[in-house]
This record gives sequence, C-alpha cells and structure tokens, in this order.
Amino acid sequence: MRRGLLPQVRACGSFLIEQRWLLSVGFAIAAGVVLQSQFAVSSKDPLLNLIAWERPEIYRGLVDSFEAFLFTTPFLIFSVLFSLAYVHLYRKDAEEVSGPLPPYPEVHLREELYLVLGEIHKRTIARPSQNPSWLMVPARGLYTGMAIFGATGAGKTRGLVLPIFEQLFGWMAVDPERKLSGVVLEVKGDLCKHLYRILTACGREEDYIGISLESDFRYNPLHNSLDPYALAFNLGSIITAVWGKSREPFWQQSYTDLCRYVILLHRIQDDYVTLRDVYRTTISPQQLEDLLIATGRRFNGLSYIAIAAKVYEAHAETLAGYGFALHANFHAYIARHTPELERFLIEHTAIEALVYAPKPFPEEKRLHWESLDFWYWEHWKFFRHEVKSSIVQGVVILLSHFEVNLDVRRVFCPPKEFYQGKPVPSDPRGKLLPPFEELIESSKVLGLELPVMFDPGLARTIGTMMKIDHQRAVLLRIPKMETAPEKHFRPTVFLCDEYQGFATVGGDSPIGDERFLSLSRQSKCIPIVATQSVSSLKEALPNAGCNTLFQAFRTQIFLTTMDEETARYASAMCGKVDKTRISYTVSESSTNANVGWLSGRTSANKGSVSASKQYQKHKEPLFDTNIFRDLENCQLIVVTYDGLRPLPPTYCYLKLDFMPLWMTWFEQRKLGFDPERISNEL
Repeated sequence: MRRGLLPQVRACGSFLIEQRWLLSVGFAIAAGVVLQSQFAVSSKDPLLNLIAWERPEIYRGLVDSFEAFLFTTPFLIFSVLFSLAYVHLYRKDAEEVSGPLPPYPEVHLREELYLVLGEIHKRTIARPSQNPSWLMVPARGLYTGMAIFGATGAGKTRGLVLPIFEQLFGWMAVDPERKLSGVVLEVKGDLCKHLYRILTACGREEDYIGISLESDFRYNPLHNSLDPYALAFNLGSIITAVWGKSREPFWQQSYTDLCRYVILLHRIQDDYVTLRDVYRTTISPQQLEDLLIATGRRFNGLSYIAIAAKVYEAHAETLAGYGFALHANFHAYIARHTPELERFLIEHTAIEALVYAPKPFPEEKRLHWESLDFWYWEHWKFFRHEVKSSIVQGVVILLSHFEVNLDVRRVFCPPKEFYQGKPVPSDPRGKLLPPFEELIESSKVLGLELPVMFDPGLARTIGTMMKIDHQRAVLLRIPKMETAPEKHFRPTVFLCDEYQGFATVGGDSPIGDERFLSLSRQSKCIPIVATQSVSSLKEALPNAGCNTLFQAFRTQIFLTTMDEETARYASAMCGKVDKTRISYTVSESSTNANVGWLSGRTSANKGSVSASKQYQKHKEPLFDTNIFRDLENCQLIVVTYDGLRPLPPTYCYLKLDFMPLWMTWFEQRKLGFDPERISNEL
C-alpha cells in the first residue's frame, strides 16, 4: 500500500505547485468575496453621495475600482507568496515522480534474441518520465559490436556485464541448438565465478569451461593455423603493453622478428612449438644455431650409417678412418654414408650397421628454411652483442613464466603427444582443450580464470592468444554459412572486461581487432568490450589504432568518467544540435558631457540609454563534457545502433542485478540502492 500511496501524494503535491496560478486565482476570489462582505461601499458617505449626484460616471468608476481591488490585491499577494515558495522551497527534480515501468520481458519467455540495457525516461534531461520504457538492442544490432566506457565504481559489472550474462546465456538455455556459446576474458578473477553462477542458475553448468592453473584442460596458444608472423606480432604487442611503448619502433619490430623466425624454425623441425620452446631457443644462442644447422642437414639429402656403440668400440681401430662420431641420443656411432664405407662393411667385416636416410621434407619447408637461414647468417649474426641481449631480454622476460612456473608449463605448454592422441604418463589428468570451432558449435562458454594481479604478463599473453583463436574460428564460419544458408548457426559471444589489456590493433597487425569487427557481423558474433577510458586504450595501442578501433563498435555506452579525453570523445559521439543563443546589448550616450569641479563626477545635459536583444542560432553539443563527469552511479548515456539505423543519444538507467525489476532507477536512488532498505520500505 505504501508503494502505491506515496507516488500519488507526491504527484498531487507536484500538480498543485505546477498549477500555482490557478491556486492564486481561487484564493483571490475567496478573499475578495470575504472582503466585499466586510468592506462594502457605504451609501451614507456624504462625499460619495455628492460625487454620485454631480458626476455619476466618476462615482461608478471609483466604486468599480474599489471592488476590483478587493480581488486583484489578494491575487497579487498570493501570487507573490506562491512564487517565493516555488523559487526558494520547491525542487522539481525531487517532486517529479516516474510513472510505472512496463513489465520486464523475462529472458526465458523471449522468442527472439535481444538485449535490454536499462530503462529510458526523458531523452536529453536526467529527470523521470510518466511513461518510461525499456531500451532494447535487437540481435542485428548486437552483431555490430558494443563498447562500454566507465570509471571504477560506475556500475559496469553489476549494472551491465552481469545482466548481459543473464540475458544472453540465459536465452534459449534449454534448447541445445539455439543457446549461445562464448568466450569471456577478465582481469579481476571474480567475473568468471559470477558467470558460472549464472550458467548454473540457467541449468547450463556443464557448458562452462574454465581455463586456470588448477584446471585439467591443456591449451597451447601457438598450435594453430596462424602464420608465424601473426603469432609473433601479438607477442610483440603484449611485450609493449606490459612494459610500455618505446619511442623507437625498432625494439618492437625486433621482438616480432626474432619470435617469428624461432616459431618458424620449430614448425619446420617438428611441426609443433610451445612458448617454452620459444623461450629456450631465444635465450640460448648456441641452441638456436645448432637447431638451425640440424634442420638444414635434413634438406641436403644425405644418408648415414649407424653402428651400436659397443660394436663400434670392438672394431674402433678398423673403422677409425671413416669419420664415425658418437651420437648420444642414439647411443651409436654415426658416419656419412658413402659407397666405399658400405663396400668395406660388407666385404671386410661382419658388423651389422643401420643405414639412416632422413625423411624428405616438402618443398615449402625447404624454401622457408632457406629464408630462415639467410636471416640468421646475414642479419641476426651481425647485430652487436649488446643489441642482441636487449632484444632477447625483452622476449624472455615475458616468456620466462612458461619455463619457471611448473603449473603454467603444464597447462599452456603440453607435450605434442596430447595432439597426437597418445597417453602422457607425466600428466595423466590432463585433457586437451577442444578446438575453438568445436567449442562454438557445441554451445560451450569458455572463461579465462587468470587474474592480472597474479601475473600481468601471463594473463595478457594467454588472454590475447585465446582471443585470436576465437576470432579465427569465428571468421572460418563465414564460408560455411554461405554454403549452407538453410542451416542454423548459433550466435557466439565475445565479452572482454578491461579491454585495454587484450586489444591488438594497428596498420602492421595481420589480425587486428578492427579487421575482425568489420567481419564479425556476418558470422553472428556478439563482441562486447568494457574499458575504463579512451586514454587507457590509447596508451596500450600503437599509433592511431584507437581511432580505427572505436568506429568498429556501433553501440557505445558511456558511464561516468574522470578522464577528460573520454568526456570529449563521448560528447562528440552524441553530436551537436541547433540552439538559439540570446544576447543583450545595453548602450548609453550623452551630449555636452562635463565634470563637476566640486563632486568630480561626470554629468551631461542630454543623455539616452538603449537596449537591444539578439537571437542567433548556432551548434552546441547535445551533451556537454561536464555531463559525463557528473553522471551518477548506474546512470549512462548511450548511442545505440539497432542494426538498421542509429538511435538518438539518450539517458539510460541500469538495473543492478540485485534490485527489483519493477522499481525505477529514481525510486532506487531515493532508497540509496540498498536492497535491505528497499525490502523494508516495501
């Protein structure tokens, strides 16, 4: 009852204050009737009788004026009193009461996919409306990307991210063919726990896969079909993001170049490489050179003869001239195969020897090795020792986690046997993370549970690589969707909190985020990223990559911010409108001006004062930069794109995940956003 009565009382008081003119008229009429009865015109006054006898028109004018003053004087008094009360006591924003919200569309009852961001009242002013509504973004708008900007404590997680989880992953949760898959990257360490709680509430706990140092899943971020340069570029970008940008682009280019050729060398040698392999080969110049030479020997077409160590030692004097050398791995002595050696072993000895001929390599690998060999001997070998040490140190300081930390090595540097389907006795509990293509089509939700505070370099490295693998799998869906238009392909979600730690973009990047976002709509990907400010993104990305990246997100949400650059960007995104500016000009002129000898003041015989009022139309921002700094908690300004047309910028109010959905934001603000207080009030 209290909830229904209080708004009515407030609405009644607001109506009375707004209609103060009518109240003044009503009170004035009542006061005039009372005054007429108390102060009526006396017919016994001799002066009035004389005036009525001599000049009846003057008498009638005096009587009518007196009776009119009995009404107009109280009207003026009441009008002044009500105006003073309105100016000094009335607060319109405190008295305005929001109308009831329409029923919230429950997630499990939605037939179509869409996202409810929050409630809308008046579009350009932060005041409640008598007819509020819900701001909904349909699926075609979600596919065009959504960026969230907001300072710490603005309500990004509770007001936006968690409701997004509930709506997207709760939609069609019981339908195995239509429920959504996704990847969630975070830095705090608790967001994935909320995600698992929400999936459990939807009955989808089996769909969640968490990647952490305690999980049984094994994931090698370098084992994919990406070009070595693409992988190396992202490693270089991560090094720059963790340790800061240098004024000289030489260092990042050198990091990328070294990682590229090391990854390529291992792929030529064994078709498999881990981050630990890159670390060991990079930090050891001798190992890099030995691996390069050993790989090159496999392309020369030579064969070898191997003799067991014990057999060779028994005939060492006889075979001493043929160049046998001990091979520790084979426990045998090996020499180059020649017709003379083969004839000698057959005709003069009874030694059992094994002829080893290397497996022929594809021509493509041989060409890659030639490029690698040329780079090493003609470029890398000529660097000064100090320069090479600086480049190597920049790489190994990032990759050292994969050598020193045994848990990190176990989870993210699995042996090749995992990918060959062979048992791994050293890791009996481990199981391979399915390919991202399979995760997407099987409605799995993958979460990275590596807080940045645990290890910033490790979290950013794995998160960035995981993001790239997901993007590659998403883009591979496009040709499949074109060839099978009748088949249903489930949408997939990519949600990244603190996006500045995982963003990769730039003119030199082969797989930048802006390139992915330009194609993700066709593959039914819903990219949602959250960051604190524009400045944080510009600090993490090279050159002017931010400008290219921002335009890829068609829906942009701005919560309160203390960053001046973010406020300017948000104001520019909301556009400008025509407004009328009124200016007043007052001028004074005089003639025969003089100065008094005694007073010292100016005076004139004739003078004039003129005033003019001018109206001028000009462009002003729809939302000034100060507005974005003054936004309250869970209050935002959003520029929405519904997939067909951009919607006008508007105020929007978030629904915290623990607040009642039927209560407006303005009612919650009066109760301090306190769930216990709200329940007591109700």
